Amino acid sequence: MSSNIYQIEGAIHYSLRFLVLGILAIWISANLVAQDESLDKILSQMETKGGRVKSMTASLNQQKWTAILEEFDQGESGRFLFLKEKGGVFLRREISKPQPSSLVISDGQAIFYQPILKQAHHHRIGNSRDKTEFMILGFGSDRESLERAYEISLLGEEKLDEVKTYQLEMLPRSEKAQAYFTRIILWIDSKRWIPVQQKLVEPTDDYILVRFHDIVLNPRLSPRDFKIKFPKDTQIVGLD
Repeated sequence: MSSNIYQIEGAIHYSLRFLVLGILAIWISANLVAQDESLDKILSQMETKGGRVKSMTASLNQQKWTAILEEFDQGESGRFLFLKEKGGVFLRREISKPQPSSLVISDGQAIFYQPILKQAHHHRIGNSRDKTEFMILGFGSDRESLERAYEISLLGEEKLDEVKTYQLEMLPRSEKAQAYFTRIILWIDSKRWIPVQQKLVEPTDDYILVRFHDIVLNPRLSPRDFKIKFPKDTQIVGLD
């Protein structure tokens, strides 16, 4: 009699375990489907809105995290400009604090100017990428190009300054891009569908955290806004 009771109890426990596992599997499956649908919506919105972005200005704050020291540097702040035309892409980063500097990338060339040293470094980058180019990831990028260049997943939601954002993880597919950053996280504004923060993780696990403020989309900019006027005593140094 007791043997039959044990068998019945065992069968009940097994059935309950099977039922719980089945419910858990259904929940996980439904959650993954919901995530896929959310990611699809986010990428579609980014493409729709992003396709209209031809230029941008913003204030920026940038910090570098060093993994071995487990600390941020003092950080930098300034302005960032971006222009996309048929002739190419123009980038300009103007750091005002703690030490003024200018970086301009256009026509396959990079110029880094340090007023304090009265020196400008000129470098031809050709078709290769510069780290600064990753800062415009998500601005004016079409979905097909993003999915071709990155493996994309949705990490979740987070509020930044009371603004709801979606965290997208971007894993570069090409080895050349991975040499710069192995992982990129974008915080996408749920209303404007553009990045308001980026985390650019290097192969060493060091990372750069960039925050954009006061973003203005499609301001009037021209290639002239990406020309640096050097004082006469500036030394031009070629790095080629």
